[in-house]
Amino acid sequence: MHKNLLLSFSLILISSCSTLAFWSDESDEETIEPIKLQSINNEFPVSIQWKKSFKGSNTLGSFKPSFYSGEMLIADPEGNIVSNNPQSGKMNWKIALERELSAGIAAGFGKLVVSDTNGFVIALDSATKEILWEKNIGGEVLSNAVVNASLVLVKNSVGELVALNSSTGEIKWSFRSQLPALTVRGTGEPIVENGIVFSSFDNGRLAAFQLDTGFFLWDGPISFVEGSSELENLIDGDSAPVLAKQLIFATNYQGNITAFDVAQKRPVWNSNASSFHSPVIANNMIMVLEEDGSILSFSLANLAPSWSSEEYSRRQLSNGATFKNLMLVGDLEGYLHVINPLTGITVGRKKVSGNPIMSIITFRESAYIIDQESNIVAVTL
Repeated sequence: MHKNLLLSFSLILISSCSTLAFWSDESDEETIEPIKLQSINNEFPVSIQWKKSFKGSNTLGSFKPSFYSGEMLIADPEGNIVSNNPQSGKMNWKIALERELSAGIAAGFGKLVVSDTNGFVIALDSATKEILWEKNIGGEVLSNAVVNASLVLVKNSVGELVALNSSTGEIKWSFRSQLPALTVRGTGEPIVENGIVFSSFDNGRLAAFQLDTGFFLWDGPISFVEGSSELENLIDGDSAPVLAKQLIFATNYQGNITAFDVAQKRPVWNSNASSFHSPVIANNMIMVLEEDGSILSFSLANLAPSWSSEEYSRRQLSNGATFKNLMLVGDLEGYLHVINPLTGITVGRKKVSGNPIMSIITFRESAYIIDQESNIVAVTL
């Protein structure tokens, strides 16, 4: 998945960070072709249910839909919020906020929550669609918020985890991590389990907090800085952690997949991996989609290595998603691949888009494929 790099400079006098994006000129880079796809036995054919086109470019894959009260809610970069029937794709309603958004929509407890490119978090009433409140949190939010009964949790581009009062938008607590000199543009949403918030940060660490108070409980390294240059020390944790039983798994760029024991509050296992995506758990296996397109797998029973694959090298894979005990993953040519988690064998494939696939979300009996141009394709097996 293509990412843009941000250079952060510490401003000591005001105790904050600014960012400067520098964009690679791909025309000056040596072109390395993606590996060619191999023929497969299409045991699990992909069936397209419906397609919808939305507005704006989704280059980071941040515009993920949410499902709430039987609706599929979609926000696009141009500020439109649309409700669709998830089975048919038929539109229920649409509103325009007339502002540029930086990430997808979150929904829950009577609220719809989006974020704009000026650092505002905006909450709307799910029934009336009126804006209830908006709050500037000092940096862009690049992933969906997490909506709780009393709090809205967001992470911003300056390394801060912020908890907002869901009724008023006032900041209830926040935690700012120490940003390294060089970071990857993008961030993974936090997760909440049993009153604890888990979040990875750009400094390559995972941290845990009490949900209600923000009290810092513990943290630990996903990986350690080992390089001699700022680029080699780029170890961002830009994906959401994943919980399995008493273990929470996290990945980072140029680092590891690491398992933390929640009870022991420390890392207990790791393996070398470089990934922008959350690990995928399916059929008692855990899989890591590396940034070069290779895939690693481990048994959840004992964390022993199982299979690995370079079948999709340089194909700029999307996130992986669990669907019917299989793993779905998309690529830069718009193909959706169905992989058996136990063997690593591709058991289904279909070209569902003419654009790179950026993200995949599953809900009930369908999977929803979002491409780089904010088109959504609903599929099933």
